[in-house]
Amino acid sequence: MTFEIEKREFGATLARCRELGGADLIFTSPPYCDARTYNEDVSFTFDDYRHLGDAVFGALKPGGHCLFNVDAPVRDCRNVGSERGLEPFKIAVDWAERVGLRFVDRLCFYRQGAPGAYVGRFRNDWEPMFWFQRPGERGTFRKERISQEAKHAIGDHHTATNRRVDGGLNSRYASAYDRKHRGTVWEYGAVGHGRSGATELEGTDHPARFPYRLARDVILCFSDEGQMVCDPFVGSGTTGLACRRLGRSFVGGDALDREDGLPWAKIARSVCDAPSDEDQDERPEGGLFDLFE
Repeated sequence: MTFEIEKREFGATLARCRELGGADLIFTSPPYCDARTYNEDVSFTFDDYRHLGDAVFGALKPGGHCLFNVDAPVRDCRNVGSERGLEPFKIAVDWAERVGLRFVDRLCFYRQGAPGAYVGRFRNDWEPMFWFQRPGERGTFRKERISQEAKHAIGDHHTATNRRVDGGLNSRYASAYDRKHRGTVWEYGAVGHGRSGATELEGTDHPARFPYRLARDVILCFSDEGQMVCDPFVGSGTTGLACRRLGRSFVGGDALDREDGLPWAKIARSVCDAPSDEDQDERPEGGLFDLFE
């Protein structure tokens, strides 16, 4: 089974996937446009996102999925247009209309912002996570793997679904169920230090790490054991660690270094290769899931 992480640009990582026969899943979060998240010399442009879309299409197998977590910063100095950057929405349109990927849906990655008083605009508690797919096959989609047991099973019933133009509600029949299934809001509550779901990642000091629990759920839902997963912006190795634990092949890369000069790819490889505990914090505490109990 393939497992490799190298210091390289995203194009080289995705080309490597293509050489190996293609990825069943690409899950990644690139540097945000105009954010300079990693250091003072690195910032993504929209042209970089366009090149990334072309490389993603080439690296995916027909039917392969790309789950893409991306946002844009707020710039108070903007006197016209949007203060919150519009790059995520431009990416969705470009990748669907020019690149040729299917834009399957837009998901919401919800994580609780820092508590306490704050000034100015609303606290940002979520980021877009776009779901793309290369046309040609059905691909792997196993949403039941991230369902949860319902504390109170519901019997057969009728439920309202949407409002008609005449003001009435359409109704549909729903069979009994004893599982809670994920919607388009993927909630993880607090995801700061000690709450990501994998202690190995806590000490890497990566400035923009998504929680291990998110990577685990994406990989369970959109790939099968033994299939190929890719993260061309591997950072501290969150996606790779989930693949190692869940029995997926993995190709990762990152061109950047930590502030101390140590390559992130080397850090990620050491995290993934070290002996580790089993998944922690299997279920987020509180929040949206409790609405269904």
